[in-house]
Amino acid sequence: MDQRQPLVTPPTSSSATALPSAAPTLPLRARRGLQPRRQLTVLMFVGPALLLIGLLVVYPAIKTIINSLYTTTGIGYNAPLSFAGLTNFQNMTTDPVIQTAIINNILWLVIVTPVTVVLGVVFAVLFDRVPYESVAKSIVFIPMAISATAAGVIWRLMYADDPNVGTINAVLGWFNSQPLSFLGNTSFVNFAIMGAQVWTGLGFAVIVLSAALKAIPADLTEAAKIDGANEFQIFSRITVPLIWPTVTVIATLTMIGVLKIFDIIYTMTSGGPGGASAVLATRMYTESFSNANPGYGSAIAVLLLVAVIPIMALNIRRFRSEGAR
Repeated sequence: MDQRQPLVTPPTSSSATALPSAAPTLPLRARRGLQPRRQLTVLMFVGPALLLIGLLVVYPAIKTIINSLYTTTGIGYNAPLSFAGLTNFQNMTTDPVIQTAIINNILWLVIVTPVTVVLGVVFAVLFDRVPYESVAKSIVFIPMAISATAAGVIWRLMYADDPNVGTINAVLGWFNSQPLSFLGNTSFVNFAIMGAQVWTGLGFAVIVLSAALKAIPADLTEAAKIDGANEFQIFSRITVPLIWPTVTVIATLTMIGVLKIFDIIYTMTSGGPGGASAVLATRMYTESFSNANPGYGSAIAVLLLVAVIPIMALNIRRFRSEGAR
């Protein structure tokens, strides 16, 4: 049998040119990072923001830390400063006013944060079930449009001892009750101011949590009802887990706001009576400006910064973990 070898046609010049050419290889420098032109473009967009952050955040923070190591050696705002090392921080450990302020800050964290979050969830769920939802949300959100200083003035008048001025004591008078000194009682003043703060910040929590509720698919709740789940089971096993990331955001923002709370306390009591309602922020202001002791005030500011950093770190870590998912 005649076995012939298969004929192979050699490629011509036209067919050779039809073959796809290899992709051009980028230089090693271009593959590792941005090209110089793109670096300049990125710098033009990011540069102004970095400059503002450096001038308004980084530099004041560094300057405050440096000032905390000095103390005044005279009287007045222009008194010379002398290096004191950690003396200001050591004095805070024995200062009863600072200790009271720290306790008050912890009290604010323990009470205001959970009350704001819980009431925010409750009102958001209730408003989601009524036909006049937009009207109810608008009413709750009104305090957010008021500055903290104005809210402090409003509630200082609400708590006034004179029934002819104070709304709450006027209502108590209808039940033949004696007027109460809400802001003059050292045992009750903190709770009175906390009530004003919850009233001010509740609207934000309700609006954000309501938006989270709207994002829950209706199919999940309908399927749960078909399976025989009651309202409490739907709320605890479907609603709460799905809105939990939003709840943690509200809690984190509330905690940060509570740690640096100043304006509403200063407006209502200025830290009184007898320093009973003082917090770290009010003591920082008093020491820096009223007592003309910027070194000690800066040390209090550093303590406040150290207290806020762990909360911010936990929040950033949570955001990164959610982004990785």
